[in-house]
Amino acid sequence: MNSKLCSALALAFFTTTALAQTPKRSMDQQMDAVLTQGESQPLAALAAVRLHHGQPVYQYYGGFARRDGANTVPVRQDTLFRIASISKVVTTIGLMELVEQGKVNLDHDVSDYLGFILRNPDFPQTPITVRMLLNHTSTLRDGDVYVLPPGKSVQDFFDATHKPGNQNYHFSVHDGHAPGTYFTYCNLCYGLVGTIIERVSGERFDQYQKHHVLEPLKIDGGYNIMALDHPERLATLYGRVSSGYEATVDSQPRKGWSKDALAAYKIGSNGTLFSPQGGLRISMQGLTRLARFMIQRGTLEGVRLLTPQSIEAMETPTWTFNGQNGVCPYPLSAYGLSLFLLTGTEDTNGKPASPYPGYKGGLRGHLGDAYGLHSGFWYNPQNGDAYLFAADGFPDYDQEKRGKYSSFSRVEEEIFTTLAGKQP
Repeated sequence: MNSKLCSALALAFFTTTALAQTPKRSMDQQMDAVLTQGESQPLAALAAVRLHHGQPVYQYYGGFARRDGANTVPVRQDTLFRIASISKVVTTIGLMELVEQGKVNLDHDVSDYLGFILRNPDFPQTPITVRMLLNHTSTLRDGDVYVLPPGKSVQDFFDATHKPGNQNYHFSVHDGHAPGTYFTYCNLCYGLVGTIIERVSGERFDQYQKHHVLEPLKIDGGYNIMALDHPERLATLYGRVSSGYEATVDSQPRKGWSKDALAAYKIGSNGTLFSPQGGLRISMQGLTRLARFMIQRGTLEGVRLLTPQSIEAMETPTWTFNGQNGVCPYPLSAYGLSLFLLTGTEDTNGKPASPYPGYKGGLRGHLGDAYGLHSGFWYNPQNGDAYLFAADGFPDYDQEKRGKYSSFSRVEEEIFTTLAGKQP
C-alpha cells in the first residue's frame, strides 16, 4: 500500500473517529436522545448524514418510515421522504440548465415566459423577473392556496376574483416595496418557475426533472408520487398529536393525480401540479449525491449538469438583510437563487443565522418544514462538509420547541450540534 493511500485512510479514520465521539457520549446516543426526547413526545423518524471532504463520515437512521397496523417499516438510507422546501434547490438546478442553454434569462420579464402579463398592481411598470421568483423578492404572496389541480392554469391565481384584502390575493398590498427590493418567502414563486420550465422545455415538470436532473445524477425519487421507481421506499409523514402519530401525506395506498387527469393536462399551463416548491421525494442517499454535486461545482462521477459559474450564481447572495428589507420565520440573513447562506450574522428575527454555537460560516443550502417534517440540506464547498437530515413526527408549529440560540427549531439545533461533533 503506497504512502499517499495510507495517509488518506488514516485521515478518514481520524476524521470519522473524531466525529463519532464527543466528550460525554457517542453521536448515536445523542441522536437517540434527539429522536426520543428532542420534542415533548418522541419523533417518528430521524435520518441524518454528515459529509467531510465530500464523503460520508457518519450516518444515523432511527424510528419508522411508516406504520400499517402491526407492520412497521424502519427508516433506512434509501427511504424516500417528501423533503419539503429542499425541493426548490433541485427545481432551480433544472431551471439553470435552461439558462445555460440560452433558453431562459434570469433578468427577463417572466410575463414573456408565462404567456400572460404578471405585474404587481401597485407597480404596473416594474417587470417581475425570473431572478425575483428565485430569490423571493417578486412581491408575490402565497395566499391561502398555491397549488392548483389539473385543468386549472396558474393565470387563474391572478384573475379578477382575487382581490386585495382577501386571503386568495397573491401580491403584497400598498407596502411600498417594489419588486426586487424586499424579501418575503413565497412558495407560489416556484410554481411559476415550474411553469416556465414546462413552457420553455416542452416537457411536463415532473418528467423534465426526472430526465434532466435526477436520472443523470442517479438519484432515486421524483416529484410525482404515482411514478416513483421504488414506491416501497416511500415514507409516510406524520404529525404528532396527543393520541399518537397522525398521517399527513404519502400514506398507503399512494394518492396522486390520475393517469386520465394527466393525459388531459396541457403542458405549460400549471407548473404547480407537482409542487416544485416542496414535492420532491428523495432519500438520504439522494441528498448525499446532491450535496456532492454542489460541492464539486456541478459535476458528479463524470456527469456534468451545470458549470461552476451556474453553481456559484445559485450561491451568490442576491439579497442580504440590512435590518429592514425582509421578513422570514427562518434563519435568513442572505439568500442566493434557492439557497440560504448561513452567515452567522443577525437574521430577520434578530438571532444569529448559525446552526451551532461557535459556527464560523461557510454553509449554504436550504431547510424544509411541512407536514410534520423538518429537513436540512447544508453544505460547505470550501471543505466538503455537509449536514443532511430529515426528522419527522413534529407537533404543530406553535407547540414545537423553539431554538435556544437561532431561528432553527430546538431539534434542528441538536441535530446540527451532534453532526458537528459539538457538545449538546
